Amino acid sequence: MNYLGIDWGLKKIGLAIGDDEVKVASPFGVLKIERGSELRELSELKRIVTENEVQKIIIGRPVSLGGDVAMKQAWQTFVDAISGLGAAVEFEDERMSTKMAQKLKRDFSFAKKKQGDDDVAAAIILQSYFDRL
Repeated sequence: MNYLGIDWGLKKIGLAIGDDEVKVASPFGVLKIERGSELRELSELKRIVTENEVQKIIIGRPVSLGGDVAMKQAWQTFVDAISGLGAAVEFEDERMSTKMAQKLKRDFSFAKKKQGDDDVAAAIILQSYFDRL
């Protein structure tokens, strides 16, 4: 089964891909969100799900260290939108995934690249899910 990991944010969506046979998540890319262009991002996610034969989407739940869901309404709107992409949706706690992604980028050679860490955070979220399977 193919999986798409998502690190959702208000400005960017980090993506990772993996499958349950190998159980290794890999960074896949980042979608930048522009105000008023939500349909474009949703269309792009649909294309990615279809082309990669994704059966399950694992989206990070933005939980604060205290346990509260951050940005709850905007996140729920996004979750509702991706629920219609033709793949099952499950959630994974994403606490500290961005901090871990930043540390990985600093510690390894790709740290010099001027790209964000959202796709690495998505891979951490998806890998965390795989590690529990």
